[in-house]
This record gives sequence, C-alpha cells and structure tokens, in this order.
Amino acid sequence: MDEEFGPLDWYRAKTVEEMRSDLVTMAQGDYFDDEQEYAFMSGGKLVIRTGADLNDQAPEGPGPEEYQMMSDEEIVGEYIFKIKMYPAFVDIADQEGFAKAFLPALDNMNNVAQFFRTGTGTRENPIGREIQLDGNGMEIASEIQTGAISDYIKTGFKSKEEFYKWYLSDVANLQVVMQPGQTQAEDFSVVDEGFYEEPTTSENFVDPMTTPNTKIPRRPQPKADSSLFKQPGKDYYKLLKMVTAVGKGTAEFLTSAAKGPATVAKKAAENIKEGIETSKEGPSLLDIVRRLTENPGTMKIEEDSNE
Repeated sequence: MDEEFGPLDWYRAKTVEEMRSDLVTMAQGDYFDDEQEYAFMSGGKLVIRTGADLNDQAPEGPGPEEYQMMSDEEIVGEYIFKIKMYPAFVDIADQEGFAKAFLPALDNMNNVAQFFRTGTGTRENPIGREIQLDGNGMEIASEIQTGAISDYIKTGFKSKEEFYKWYLSDVANLQVVMQPGQTQAEDFSVVDEGFYEEPTTSENFVDPMTTPNTKIPRRPQPKADSSLFKQPGKDYYKLLKMVTAVGKGTAEFLTSAAKGPATVAKKAAENIKEGIETSKEGPSLLDIVRRLTENPGTMKIEEDSNE
C-alpha cells in the first residue's frame, strides 16, 4: 500500500468512533502537524497552509462536546470535510503510478462513503454538502474512470499542483467505513474479523461427521458375535435341523433338544470337542451347510407355535 500511494493513506478504513476521536482531537487544535504543509480547495483554487494554521482555525468549528453528540452519518461527513479534504502536501514519487493503482484499489472496496459539494454559491443556489454512505467501490470507480483520470494516466500530471487538484476532486472525498468487529484486508475490502483464517488443508481438515456431538451421546456400536451358538431361539431350530439332517448323533441331539437350546448347544460343543464334526471321517460345518443346501434334511422339526 505505501509503495503505491506513499504517505497519502486515502484508502485506510476507519470506524465511526475512530473518526469521532480524530474530530475531537482536531477541535482541540492538536490534530495537524504544525510543521507540515496541507492542501485544500477554496473558491476553486488550490490553497496550501501549514498545520499550525489549520490547528489555529479548528476552534472556530464545532467543539468536542458537539462531536460527541453527532450521529454516525454526521461524523462521517465531518471527517471527510474537515480532515480527509486536507491532505498533507507531499511529493509523490510516481504520480501516474498512483493514478493507475487508484481505480483497481477502489474497485475492491466496499462500505465506501462519498462526499459531495452541492450548489454554485449564489443566493439562489448556495453551496451545500451531501454524504452518501455504503457505496460500492466498483460502481464509484466506473464513474470516475470516465473523467480526467484516463488522460492523466496517459499523459501524466503537469505539476504537483495539478496532481493535488485531481486528488482533492476524485480521491480525498472517499472514506471506507468499518463497523466494530470488522477489519480491512490487503485487497482494501472490509471483512469480518477472522474471515481470513488458516486455510483448510488435508492435514488440518476435521470431518464434522466423525466428531461426536457431546450434547447428543451416540449409542455404542454393537460388537459382532462370532459364536455359532449365541443365536436367537428361532435360529436354534435351524441348527437342530442342520445337525439331524446329517444322520450322526441324531438320537442324542433329539434328547438334548427336548431340554432346550442351552442343552443342545452344550451337546454340540461336546461333539465338536470329541472330533465328531472336525475329524477327517466326520463332515465339517461347511459340508453340513452344503448338504442342507443341496438336499434338505429328511427329518422335519416343527417350530414352536409361539415363535
């Protein structure tokens, strides 16, 4: 910013209260640098005065108490009229570069207040002031672009005085206004604080769907039970049908079946331990399932009517 515009910080956004504070300081005669020269327009002519002169004139206007009582719109208007329109009269190393950088910067701005002088100074049309708030920098830039700035960019400024006449006409009457909790970004736009936070990357991304909500505790996920015999009672009859269809140990399983699922489960476990189902001669569990699929069992076991 300093490289493009030097000491003329026309682009700097301020809150209404910051402007109010500056106006109170000015009303007390302490705002301008006594040794610095300042430029302003009076009667269509460029006038140069020292800061000491401006500080001496300040008490002629509203006092600190009056500024404290003014509305936000009045404060913005007074700030532009009494402070922004009195820029320091300094040397600009690249005047044409300043003009070239001005429109792109303004194009990015929002919440731009614009100050206008009205009237011709006659009795019928006295000189007045008008302030427009919440302006769009892009629209303002498009209007200014049709003015003298295009010629200055092409041919340059003839003198320092000509540059300041243009500056006081098209630049100094603009002020970016911030609200509390806002900040000005590097591209001159006004955004909410925290708008430009650390960008999300694959390293710091947190999936909100995998983050438990402490206000709504999640039900624990059930663990899969691989035990063959920890099945619902209805599956018990399917197990019994599978075992009896093989033809081995049928009587023993029927006897245990009469005593319920727990007993048949115990009996099946004993048989497995003894090698009935895992021995080389006996069928494996996979063989049992295959046999039931290809050739349903010969013994039909009725399910409990209560199931």
